[in-house]
Amino acid sequence: MISSAKLEVQLLVDGCKKVGVTHVVISPGSRNAPLSIAFDEDPDFQVFVVPDERVAAFYALGMAQKLNQPVVITCTSGSAPLNYYPAIAEAFYQEIPLIVLSADRPAEWLDQGDGQTIRQEGVFNQMVLNSAQLNEIHTDNQRWYFERKLSEALQTAVGNRKGPIHLNIPFSEPLYETTSDIQAMSNWIELAETECVLTKNSRSKLESIWSNSEKRLIIVGQQQNDSHLQELLESLALDGSVAVLVEHTSNLFSPYFVSNIDRALNIIPESDLSSFYPDCIVTIGGAIISKKIKVFLRQSKAPVIRFGVDFPFMDTFQNLKFTASISAISGIQLFHSFIKEKPHKSRFGFAWKKIDQFGAEEQKQICNAQPWSDLKAMEFVMDVIPDQCNLHISNSSLIRYALLFDPIKTLKYWCNRGTSGIDGSSSTAVGSAIVSSKESHVLVTGDLSFFYDSNAWWSKYLPSNLRIILVNNGGGDIFNIIPGPKSTNQWKKIFVAEQELSAENIAKTYGLDYFEASSLSDLEGNLELFFGESSNDKPKILEINTMNEQNSAVLETYFKSFKKRV
Repeated sequence: MISSAKLEVQLLVDGCKKVGVTHVVISPGSRNAPLSIAFDEDPDFQVFVVPDERVAAFYALGMAQKLNQPVVITCTSGSAPLNYYPAIAEAFYQEIPLIVLSADRPAEWLDQGDGQTIRQEGVFNQMVLNSAQLNEIHTDNQRWYFERKLSEALQTAVGNRKGPIHLNIPFSEPLYETTSDIQAMSNWIELAETECVLTKNSRSKLESIWSNSEKRLIIVGQQQNDSHLQELLESLALDGSVAVLVEHTSNLFSPYFVSNIDRALNIIPESDLSSFYPDCIVTIGGAIISKKIKVFLRQSKAPVIRFGVDFPFMDTFQNLKFTASISAISGIQLFHSFIKEKPHKSRFGFAWKKIDQFGAEEQKQICNAQPWSDLKAMEFVMDVIPDQCNLHISNSSLIRYALLFDPIKTLKYWCNRGTSGIDGSSSTAVGSAIVSSKESHVLVTGDLSFFYDSNAWWSKYLPSNLRIILVNNGGGDIFNIIPGPKSTNQWKKIFVAEQELSAENIAKTYGLDYFEASSLSDLEGNLELFFGESSNDKPKILEINTMNEQNSAVLETYFKSFKKRV
């Protein structure tokens, strides 16, 4: 086997192996040639070449999410690494281990008018867990320092709190020389896995908050499925004093959980709102999508408990009183012991679940009464997603529509809710599908998100196990829904940003099978072929046309209909 002749690259590649890297996404360039050569020549890595750096980073994000292991991205110097920033930010807030390797020019050429030379060192400092400049090695001390910084950075990415790290590596010419005399790291520093345990005093304070509350509410944000946590929460939900609220992206499914939060909140009569306020709130997991529940729980003024190693002082509900950098499982297990010691007769949790069940019972009739719209299209789509599927949903209005319908426990739900941007939904789904070719993947995306990230389809790695459902409502329909934009002169022109494009020619350009639907009968007619085997080993696109002005009105009617039935 050969590798780059540069010692720094040999050590870096060896370090990546030590933290479990098996996948590398390379954006081609000259300055990162040593890295490209080394990774590609090493049989321990699967290498993917993606020219668009923004797309490449989101591919890697999807891979790292699905594999639950670090993925390397590497590019040349100059503006190239700056295109990584959106995916790095998403990885930072979702705790996804991206290892960012940016090649650089030697430091003496900075600000000297040399091509592709910008101030790269520390450029991602606000959005990475570790940032280091790894300079060329000429002495034993420099090698010791290089390996120490490399050990620290790589193991930070996969530590208790996972996330992206950035290594900026200046390379002097020559760049393309190779060798078969490959060296490994001699000073790898192993970082031990640890978990915090509450002291007796902290446990007592936590117990005081919990036990003095008759109405307890646990809300779970975005996370991957955890069967142990699900069992623990389900057991708590059987206690009448505890309401467990989840969203689809919590990937926790139980008939005892409240899983349609906005629908439930809408049903509660205003005169009864205060009775649904909790005495204490427990929050675990990442981002919570529902704005309504955020406002509701802030108004409750209930003390908040947070568990998790990520963002321990994240005070979403503006009354954080106790935070512990322990796992959600460790925290929830404590509540089990507290309940046994001091049970309550409260029916608070059952009241929440009763509202949720009422919504589920009335949903079908209410939806049947609505005309063709985003709501009708999403009702159909959410009902026909194949079992055991990975369902990727883009941001803005579509993820909110998806949350109105009951979750399917056999699905895995994915959405870029770290930053909630529309910019990389397609690329993330592609990356995830590439590394799990035996699983089915469906991307449900809006038109702006789809066209924004259209370079996702400029790839020789497009997987045949991916289906794209594009709901094209002619612009940013979220601005037809939220209060404010309609009151301005810029509503349609700037906020909705109306457009009349179709995805048909994009599908032709990249050789993707294309289907179009403008009604429920169209959808039903295309379904079998769309979900069937691919004719050319590539994804398929089903474009659903809902371009009209009644989408927001239909949604408003939907919510009002529940209130009329209470």
